[in-house]
This record gives sequence, structure tokens and C-alpha cells, in this order.
Amino acid sequence: MHSDIPTDALTTFIRAYGLGWTITTAPAIISTTFKALLVAKRTKSTGSIEKAIMQIIPQLLKASVLQNGIPLLMGLSLSGHALWTRYHKRIVFLTALISMSTIRHLFPDMKTLDLTFFLLVRAIDVFAHRIYSSLAVRKRVPEWTLEYGNIVVFMLASTEILFSWFYEPQRLPKSYGNWITRMSGIDTRLLEALRAIRNGTWVYGKDTGLSHLLGDYCTQLGLPRHLGDPVTGRIACTLVHEGKPYGCEANVLLRFYRGFAKIFPVYLSVHLFPPLFFKTSKLVRNPGQFISHVLFASVRSSTFLATYIAIIWYSICLVRTRIGHQLLGINQTRLDNTIAPLVGSMLCGLSLLIESKHRRGEMALYVLPRALYSFTERILSPYQKGRWWEHKTAAYVESVTFALSIMTVVDAVYHNRQLVRPSFRSILSWILQIKSTSGQSTPIDTIETENETDEEEEGLVLRKKSV
Repeated sequence: MHSDIPTDALTTFIRAYGLGWTITTAPAIISTTFKALLVAKRTKSTGSIEKAIMQIIPQLLKASVLQNGIPLLMGLSLSGHALWTRYHKRIVFLTALISMSTIRHLFPDMKTLDLTFFLLVRAIDVFAHRIYSSLAVRKRVPEWTLEYGNIVVFMLASTEILFSWFYEPQRLPKSYGNWITRMSGIDTRLLEALRAIRNGTWVYGKDTGLSHLLGDYCTQLGLPRHLGDPVTGRIACTLVHEGKPYGCEANVLLRFYRGFAKIFPVYLSVHLFPPLFFKTSKLVRNPGQFISHVLFASVRSSTFLATYIAIIWYSICLVRTRIGHQLLGINQTRLDNTIAPLVGSMLCGLSLLIESKHRRGEMALYVLPRALYSFTERILSPYQKGRWWEHKTAAYVESVTFALSIMTVVDAVYHNRQLVRPSFRSILSWILQIKSTSGQSTPIDTIETENETDEEEEGLVLRKKSV
């Protein structure tokens, strides 16, 4: 049977849909499988595996089609313009706008803000690259500002994200907030105490009925209950250190070790599997160099995140105890409800200096959408009164933002590929079937190696112009 749908449009749709489905569904299936295997190992029974295979995974697969509109949104938005014989960016905008409106109607409960912010950040990055590619701008703006601009952006984004996590976790996606909690290693009762101090229900020197919150935690750690009683004074460092001896420095080393151990398997997978699948020639040609490169990159990335965690803990300890309380005599409530967590949230971003220049840019772009999510909630929530037009206005603004962002990045990939960072450019080129200079469809094998030039790593392969 002959299809009237162009082959290019159909292929693009399938690739975009498949990527969207994988991103949104595969993590849940993998997590379910691992949990079932762990339970089976602990109980020495296959019941959990049978339940996962017969019940949970089929439910996830069904929901991934009937309740998950993200794959369809990605497929329609990225393939719609291919239905026309001639490309024009206005067609990309219109098809993306229509796709978002259609998906909202089909999946009214679907949350798309994460995807919209992700694309918005990538579109802003394209504009930033376009501005910096101007000879006039490059003559006036030092090159180092771009390199360290990533650090500044990362620090600002981290400040917004972590401060919200400490005191207003509802401003973050729930899964992301839970991930931060797991990686930080903090007991949730300490977080609840900090939030109670900020909202005024925990008052030092007074009995407000919350002594059980940290009192039970003290008992669990084998510490005297009075260390967690607000009547007796400030929350002791010993409690923050989980009852471990030897002070703040020993605590921060322990936090560093735990963070490194948790994240190393993840980063090993991140650095190993893409080149293993898409750049096998390097492994075959020089396996020793390949393995050493993967291990070095994994250790460096793990050290970055472990340092990130350690800086938060150490900054809070220093500010709330040694500097703020003992040296400057600042009110302890003020230290705990704002200053100490804020300083820790700001300084932890400096750990990005450990990463490679390419990874710095990618990490900044990774956290920025989540920071925008939180910042938008912070700014708009005081004005949200449940009025009938609020939801419609928000949906319209998001749809237009989504469509403009799609248009910007797609047009850049078609006409100014050097303006898009290599990792994102490779994925979009593969989806859109854009031919490389060699005439072949660009595969996802342009993963940068550490010996590439800084410009390539940053995605700034700019045309050299004579001054």
C-alpha cells in the first residue's frame, strides 16, 4: 500500500518518538527491574521478578503509550515541517505550536514545562553562540568570559535549585528533589527541622511541640535527646554529623567519600556506553587508551559531584557554627533559616572547575532548566489566585515559547550547525537526517574526546575571520 506521507517525515517522526519514549519510559522500566532483582536476591524468591514482568512493566508500557504524550509531542514537532517540499523556519514554528496544542488536548494532565525549559535553554545557548561568533563582539569580549561564564551560570542555577530544595521543595520536580536528597545523604528529619525554623514553627529556646522531630533522630544515633530539643538551644553539629566524632572536617571527608561511591557507577556508564556503542573503532584500535580515558573521565566527573556535596556540607558547618555563631555572633535562627544554606548553595557551584571545559558548558545547560522551573514558580506563585484566565494564559505562553525554541534550534542545525553544542547537535542531526559534510547521515558518534580543541568541545567551531 502506497503511503502519501513522505519517507523523510515518517523516519524523523519514528526517531523522535522513539527517543522521547526511551527518555520518559526506559528509566522506570530499568528501575523496576533492578528493584525486583534486589528484592529477589534478599528474599531468595522469584515472586518480585514475576510481579515486575507480569504486572508492573506491562502497566508501565501501557501508560507510556496511553498517558505519556511527550514522545508524540517530540515526534510531531520535529517531523511536521518535513511534510512540506521546501523548508522554512516559520513552518517549524507553526507545526510545533499546533503539536503542543494538540497534545495538550489529548493529554490534559501531561506536564510539559520541563521539556519547554530544556528547549528554551538550548535556544538561548544558540543565540549566545551567534552573538559571540560576531567579530565585533569577539574583539570586545575576552574569550575567558565565555569559559568562566559557564561557572557563573552554574553557580546561580545551583543557588536557586538548592535553596528551593532546602526550604521550598515543591518548587522543584518531585523526582529531581528526591534525587538531590538521596545524593546529599541528609536525613529528612534535619530538612524538616530547617524548614520548620524558616516558617517559624521551630523556635530556639521555646517548646513548640516539635522536640520529637530531632529527639527521635538523636535516639536513633545513640545521642542524648536534648541535642535535638529546641528548648536547649541550637542544633548541635554532632547531630548534623550523624553522631560521628572528629568534627566538621571528618564529616566533610565522609560526605565526599559517600558521594563519590554513589555517583561513580553512574558516571562510568555515562562515559563508557556512548563511545562503546558508537565509537567502537577507538576501542579496537587502542583498548588501553580507551579504558584509561573512560576511567579518568569517570573519576573526574565523580570527583566534581562529590566535591559539590562536600562544599555544601562544609560551608553550612562553617557558616552556622565557626564563623556565624562563634566568631560573628549572628543570631542562630537567622543562620539556619537563610544564611548558612544560602552560602552553601552558592559556593558548591565552584566544584564545576574540576570538570573539563566541554562538560562545564553541558552541566550548566543541564541545571539551568531546573533552576528556571524553580525561579518561575518563585516569581509567579504570589500572583496566582486561581482566576479562570491564568491557566489559559500560562498554556499559551508555554506553547509559544516551546514553538519558538524548537524553531531556533532546528533552524540552527540546518543552517548554522556550529552554533549548536556537539552533543545536542548530533542527536538532532540524527533525528532530522541532516547530511554531514561527508554526505552521510550524521550518527550519534560525535562524542568529543579530551584531546579535541577547546573550541570544538565548547561547540564554538567559529569561522575564522581576519581582523
